Amino acid sequence: MRNTRVNLFLLLLLVSAACSRKAQQAPTLTRQEMRQDIAFLNKKLSSWYPGLGYYNSEAAYENLRDSLVAGLPDSLTNRDFFRRIAPLINSQKDGHMNLGQPKRSTDKNTPYLPFVIREVGGKYYVAYNTSADSTIRRGTELLSIEGEPMAYLHELLADNFRAGADADIPTGRMFRTLVAFPGRYAAWFGVKDSLLVSYVRVDTAAVSTGDTLQKYVHSQTSKVSNQYLKKRYPKDIRITKNLALSKLDSTINGAVLDVTTFSKFKKGDPLNLKFKRKLRQAFRKIKEKNYQNLVIDLRGNGGGAIVNSGRLLSYLLPEPFSVFRESTLKPGAVFPYVTMDLNPISPVAFFLTHHHDRTTGLWRSNTSRKKDFKPARKYGYRENLYFLVNGATFSASVSVLAHARNQGIGTLVGESPGGAYWGDFAARFRVIKLPNSKFRVRIPLKTLYHDIKPADDPEIKPDYPLSRRYEDIVTPGRDFGMEFVKVLIRDSSK
Repeated sequence: MRNTRVNLFLLLLLVSAACSRKAQQAPTLTRQEMRQDIAFLNKKLSSWYPGLGYYNSEAAYENLRDSLVAGLPDSLTNRDFFRRIAPLINSQKDGHMNLGQPKRSTDKNTPYLPFVIREVGGKYYVAYNTSADSTIRRGTELLSIEGEPMAYLHELLADNFRAGADADIPTGRMFRTLVAFPGRYAAWFGVKDSLLVSYVRVDTAAVSTGDTLQKYVHSQTSKVSNQYLKKRYPKDIRITKNLALSKLDSTINGAVLDVTTFSKFKKGDPLNLKFKRKLRQAFRKIKEKNYQNLVIDLRGNGGGAIVNSGRLLSYLLPEPFSVFRESTLKPGAVFPYVTMDLNPISPVAFFLTHHHDRTTGLWRSNTSRKKDFKPARKYGYRENLYFLVNGATFSASVSVLAHARNQGIGTLVGESPGGAYWGDFAARFRVIKLPNSKFRVRIPLKTLYHDIKPADDPEIKPDYPLSRRYEDIVTPGRDFGMEFVKVLIRDSSK
């Protein structure tokens, strides 16, 4: 949904999930080695992972695991084994758990498909061509890659790479897959120097000529692609600083607060106080300017520190709240949880704030009637509030939206976020390395339950759902989500 805000760092980060030539040349795995890897993974999931049986039954997981083991051939390449084991991870439908390639399997010389692709009405278009060959213009309809239809590839990769997508919420899987398409394609099919694409040619005015053509497109490194992106599409590049506040429009009494992440600032902020300070500065300015409309832009915000989402909510919610009602861990997850940061205080803090539940066998956080956060007294915002959201909005960002929906504040515009309304499996994570394939699996250790009224549907649906149009792709500098919010504000003030 964010056509005008191409985050170069996010692009680099997401495409790095692909496997390189080095990974493709890894030794073939024997049946015994693959069985060892599956057994090792199963042991860790059974002992640590809190989500087994939540979105899918444990019996279904066990049947899938046993079928996978029984169907193993004498040997497989690393990439083919990756394809076999991915469904076992993805069957949990947990956006915080993911399967990754071996460490250092990519480097700065790894080439990828040099297209940024977006979907409109079931058709797929080149939003940005970042290759040296500019003959495939912006707005070109892509029909297939290496003979496989785009719709098939989109669904295939969305099913097998679920990072940032909980439950059966479609937007998280489908949107993130297009954002990360070059990397995910390479991870699944292998890195290639060039790819055969079939497309419908458009003229200089982005009008389809109706001619279906084929050509080989050379793959490129992320560095080279980003250079062409900045050079060829300068009106579409807007790198926004976290917690930046800007005036919405000269004709509207309102502002936009960009919240790109809830993670703490990396430089000079060991106690995570910079986020708190900058947030206070932003809301103080909002108060001084007397903005009657505030848009909080959470598009592409993948989460971060829980305390920072609570800090933002304290300026928005009228009633005291706790971000989470409670959290639970499996007994086997306690040791990896308390030893994760090698802080000698962590075990003490854990046992002071958690207790063992003899009924369930789980370790459960101590609950209190006292809420963790109170509404900000000085700079609290009670005017017209809007949230801009897309499928890449996840984790701590969803905590903000869940509480806003729970207390009945704000208007949600865009797409459903990728995370679930009730909570998630997160807090702390352990990354394990499978002994033979060296695949890495990120395992969440805790179940976190939002302190909200329960609901059957995990999906947070927008009040005003938006879909990209073809003209949004081909118009330089257009941010169709923000344009819609401006119209909404103007109409509401009439």
